[in-house]
Parts: sequence; structure tokens; C-alpha cells
Amino acid sequence: MKRAMRKDRFVLWLPLVLLPACSEEQDEEFRDWNLEDLGAERGFVFRTPVFEVPTGEEVQNCYFIEVPDLNAGSDIFVNRVVTAINPGSHHMNVFRVMTVVGLDGKHGDVVRGGECFRSSNWADWPLVANSQNSAEENPYTDWTLPQGVAQRFSPGEKLMVQVHYVNATTQKTPFKGRVGINFYRSPIASPIELGTLFATQQSIRICQSNPNPTFSGTCNFAAGEVHVAAASAHFHSRGRAFKIYTWDRQSLEPKEENKFYESTSWDDPPMATGLDVRLQGGGGIMWTCTYRWSPPPLGCDVLDSLDTAPDKDCCYTFGPKVDTNEHCNVFLYYWPKTQDVSCN
Repeated sequence: MKRAMRKDRFVLWLPLVLLPACSEEQDEEFRDWNLEDLGAERGFVFRTPVFEVPTGEEVQNCYFIEVPDLNAGSDIFVNRVVTAINPGSHHMNVFRVMTVVGLDGKHGDVVRGGECFRSSNWADWPLVANSQNSAEENPYTDWTLPQGVAQRFSPGEKLMVQVHYVNATTQKTPFKGRVGINFYRSPIASPIELGTLFATQQSIRICQSNPNPTFSGTCNFAAGEVHVAAASAHFHSRGRAFKIYTWDRQSLEPKEENKFYESTSWDDPPMATGLDVRLQGGGGIMWTCTYRWSPPPLGCDVLDSLDTAPDKDCCYTFGPKVDTNEHCNVFLYYWPKTQDVSCN
């Protein structure tokens, strides 16, 4: 039996752009971000409504939208993405909807919590964009792709924008939640197509008796040379260092001289852009996540109840909740796009 989803609507007007209604006002003490509106000749936009993040809770919403027809039925290319995120966001990810398991929605639908927290629902949904930057002084992430490179979108293609806010123990939301994204059209008619990679290492356990573990994952590109254009990372508050390396598919341990990304900030990981890291055909990447165990805010009994292993040891395991789970996720953007990528 399929699990019921809590599904609502957020209002959209379509003057050739995607624009959800946002009638609620922000907190008076917060100076809201401002993104420009785009006409059809420049691209399309997305805005969430303003929403509450109650004290002691985590809010994760999945918004479904369709790419508008901006080119008389033909595909369009996007070479710049700008995001703006209110303080307190844990992450914002955009995916292309592919195989539907337990999560879906029509244009304008929003699924709140429930299936929106279940990562198996988007296991084969390609990444479009991501950001974890929600600094009050500068909530913007503005990335222009390398010259001559762009992402392809088809009219009517369904996207899912996932927004996660936390107002609990390890992370706070000082105001209300809100996210905006601008997708700018490329002036080039036939650019090189950007490829994206979203990979997770789910076999992680950060335990009281093994408080400083390191876990790794690998992805390989089977054919041709690709160029890594940007990278970012994601883990929770036990995370201490996230590193990404080029990999020859043979080495069992990463080589420090091959490192091209590092984050030591779990709540504000850098997004490295302007890269041109070359991965030869048959090679790939290796990434590592290093943790430090800390007493769980909700107690060891809660962690043990979430741990499927028989030997309970107050372990943080893979999952979406900031206070009780951990992550080890890599986001990679490269060109040219290829389907010959596999990860372990």
C-alpha cells in the first residue's frame, strides 16, 4: 500500500515565468533578499511562499514545477543560476523528476515532510542545482557556468525543488523560511551540455566507541575526458572535514596531491566554482567524510532506535534529520555531460 503524502498547492502565475505567490510578510527585523524578475527572453524564476519554521522542528518541503515553454516548443539552455535563501536553511536542492516511487506532484504542488524526507524517492533524479548558503549578510549564490557550457531544459519538464530548514538544537532558523531561484538563458544556441552528479555514502556509523571515523565513496567516468566545473559537499554537525580528490580507479586511499575540494564547515560549506579539474576516461573522483562523535541532543535511546545494526552503540547513521542522522553527500558539476558514470 502506498504511503499517503501531504500535498498542498502554492499559487503560480505564468507570464512566461514560474512565479509562486508570496503574500506573507517577513519578520520586520530581517532585511529580505531581492532577486530580479525575468522575462521569457531572459529565463524563468521560482519563489517559495514565506513559511514558518517552529521552534524544535525541521521543515522539509518538496515543490514541483514545470519548465515553461520559452522557445516555441524547443529546448532552452541555462548558463547562470542565482539562488537566494533565508537564514536557517539546511539545504536547497533542485532535481529533475525521473522514476516516481513515493514522491510526486503536479505543477504547483508542494509535499511537506513525510515522503519529502525519504531519499530513495529521488535516487535516479539528476541534480540541477544546490546551495546551502543562507547567510543573513549575503544569502545569494551566483554561479555562471564556464564559457560555452549550459544546462538543457525541455518545455514541460518537471523539476522538484527541495527546501530544508532546521530550528532545533544544532541549527536555528532566526526568521521565516523562503527560497528563490533565477535560471538565466544562455545566449549560445548550441552550447556544450553540463553534466551533474549527486552521490551519497550511506554506509556511515559514527559511534560512541569509534568517535572519529572516516568514510569514503567513489565515482568513475567510464569514457572520455570530463572537466569538473564546480563542487560542493554536505554533512551534519558531527562532520569535521569533507574532501574530494581525483581518482585513478585503483588507489584504495586518496592522494593528498589530488585533492581539489575541502570543506571544514558543516553548516556553511563552500561551493567551489571556476574549476577546470580534468578527469581522464576510466578515472573519477574519491571523496572522504571525517566525523567526531558528540552526545546526541535527544539521547542515545533515540539514536539506537534508528540504528538497524544489532550492536547498538549510540551511533549516528545515514538519514535526513540534523539532530539524529548524518550525511556524506557530494555535488559535482562537469562538462561535457555523459551517462557513463557509476558510484560506490
